[in-house]
Amino acid sequence: MPRPDLPDATALLASLLAQMTRFSCLGCPQLAAHIKSDLALFRNYPDEAMPPALKRLARRLEKEWTQLHDSLVDEPPGADPAPLSLHPASQSLH
Repeated sequence: MPRPDLPDATALLASLLAQMTRFSCLGCPQLAAHIKSDLALFRNYPDEAMPPALKRLARRLEKEWTQLHDSLVDEPPGADPAPLSLHPASQSLH
C-alpha cells in the first residue's frame, strides 16, 4: 500500500540522479545534504513499493554522502541543512 507521506519512488530516484549529476558539476555542500536526506527516504518505503536490495543500496549511499557532506562543511554531523535552492529568486525567470 503506497504511503501518502512519501514521494513516488520513481520520481525520487529520478530526482536523486539529477541531483547527483548536478553535484558532480558544482560540489555544493547544500546539495550533498539534500541528496543524503533524499537517500534516507528510501528506508521508509514498504518492501512491496521498494525492493529491499535498492533500500540497502540507498542506505550505503546515504552513509557515503554523509561522509562527503561532512568533509565539505564545518558544521557538526546531525545539524539540519539549510533549505536547498538551486536558483535564487533573483535569478529565476518569471
